[in-house]
Amino acid sequence: MHSRIFLAVGLIATSGLTLANNEIKAVKVSGASHPSLAGELPTGTLTLDRETLASMPASNLTEVLDTVGGLQASQLYGTNGSEASLDLLGFGAGANQNTLILLNGRRLSNIDLASPFLSGIPLAAIERIEILPGAGAALYGNGAVGGVINIVTRRRYDNSAGLEVNGGSYGSLGGSGYATGHQGSLSGAVAMSTLDSDGYRDNNEVRNHSAFADVRYQQDGIEAYFTANGEKQELGLPGGRSEAQFRNDPQGTDTPFDDAEQDNYWLMPGLRIALRGNTALTLEASKRRQEQTFAFVSSGSFGETVVESYSVTPKLEGQHTTGSAVHNWTLGLDLHEYDYDSRTSFGNRELEQSQRAWYLHNLVSLTPKLSLSAGARKLESTLSGEGADKEQDGEMYEGGIRYTFTGNLALFAGAQRSVRIANVDELSPFNPPIDPQTGKGYTAGASWSQGRQHSTLTFWRAEIDNEILFDPVSFTNRNLEDRTVHKGVSINSRWRLDKDLMLTINASAQQARFDGGPFDRNDVPLVPEHTLQLIADWQALSWLSTQISHRYVGDRRFDGDLDNRFRKLDHYRTTDLQLTARYQAFYLKAGVYNLEDHQVVDYGNFSNTTNTATLYPLPERHYRAAFGVEF
Repeated sequence: MHSRIFLAVGLIATSGLTLANNEIKAVKVSGASHPSLAGELPTGTLTLDRETLASMPASNLTEVLDTVGGLQASQLYGTNGSEASLDLLGFGAGANQNTLILLNGRRLSNIDLASPFLSGIPLAAIERIEILPGAGAALYGNGAVGGVINIVTRRRYDNSAGLEVNGGSYGSLGGSGYATGHQGSLSGAVAMSTLDSDGYRDNNEVRNHSAFADVRYQQDGIEAYFTANGEKQELGLPGGRSEAQFRNDPQGTDTPFDDAEQDNYWLMPGLRIALRGNTALTLEASKRRQEQTFAFVSSGSFGETVVESYSVTPKLEGQHTTGSAVHNWTLGLDLHEYDYDSRTSFGNRELEQSQRAWYLHNLVSLTPKLSLSAGARKLESTLSGEGADKEQDGEMYEGGIRYTFTGNLALFAGAQRSVRIANVDELSPFNPPIDPQTGKGYTAGASWSQGRQHSTLTFWRAEIDNEILFDPVSFTNRNLEDRTVHKGVSINSRWRLDKDLMLTINASAQQARFDGGPFDRNDVPLVPEHTLQLIADWQALSWLSTQISHRYVGDRRFDGDLDNRFRKLDHYRTTDLQLTARYQAFYLKAGVYNLEDHQVVDYGNFSNTTNTATLYPLPERHYRAAFGVEF
């Protein structure tokens, strides 16, 4: 797979606050989602802004997100970030179901166990990325247990264009191009990318093609917008390696003919209308289609799954004052419809799932230094197609407080009650009845900023009841009878040491354990105890920059080892080095990744029936170069 490029990320929790002349003042949002309410919450929100993203030589979103302390990104086979599992607050194998991924506040997370597709969203189109650890349940809904990652595209595009050709180890060759511009009230962006790679391992080929478009119109209190993406991928599935195979032949495969293909697209139109009295009406809809086929020749299983989804998400937003307090409120309705059609050698399933929710949220600036937030959401879900309809519901709440001292130091604290409805794979006839998962989450911390120096320290604790997970003993998805507890601390800090040198320190220490029952005090699998990113960005010459990063991932239990009776997956560390040379509009990037040539494993599975482990190796030392031009 492509290297993970760990780059300097300037993070600042601007919850309800903005920076002006090195002083923090209260934000007054003009009644709608621009700027997004997520970035204003008085909790531990981390924001990767446009300036930060523009300084990164990252090739995809996964590589960007993998730099954030408290957020782990892992892959099995993908080489461009499309198969990434993103984990906030340490949920291990259940990461994709407990971390909610959004695009412009609208859901990208799937209703099955598949990972969200992120590789088709070009970095050039992104205005900012908002990361809400342990927050967002009331505002965004089902699945925001560990938190929310909201990718926000640009509201207005400059006139620009770029082309790039890249290649590297394992026969990798790709290219990308984009164009952005504006004319009067109209602006937009189009982008395309392609990748052809043999992959690190045997039968690890990937062929990926994607296209993206974003068009916006703004005039006289009306904003209309339309975002679209399409992606096609072919992927070889090399399977795992035994411990002996990992030591002697990590690039080999026992499944030389297994493969998968996927085609997906989404269409997202929207309209925002400014009304009287600092209020605005936003009408948004989306249409998504995801088709996946797989051929596991090694086990004689084949299948095709098609998921089509439709959503309508109107909301009314406004601002009013009571005395010196400024209220920014949102009242919304979310309607989601999913059609799921699966034809496999295991059997056929045709399901329909309907989710309906209403929510109310209020962000209050009591004084220029003190802000509060509170929100509530009611969710109802209906699954039909297999006997009697399955009705499930849940209630979500969240609140937060933030106080800013003189000197740009702010303290924050927040709490939420989250709900996760089991997805269609978990609600299969082979599984016992599954109740909604509920959780109580608490966050607290501090943020500080001055100029381009930013630091955010976040403590968290989450108590999850009825957690939904896969039981490797019964081979079913089910609710745990006893709770799990997730707790930890993360630091995201960026410092300018001199005018040409930036240093980033992103780290986390966390613990996820079962609290009671047969697994009492055991570790939740796949949650690393510690993570660390050290990143130096040096502008060596006016035309040459150097980025060097060191990553450490601590010990964690194998997936499936709920009894904690097998050894842990070994910790690992990797170092990446990249040089970027620029001359006028042209640039050349060259990098070496996993510089020490370590054998690295990001994921492993333990079988209780055979008492053996399977490991999924990541690339050893490898190289990548790119040549491009930007206008």
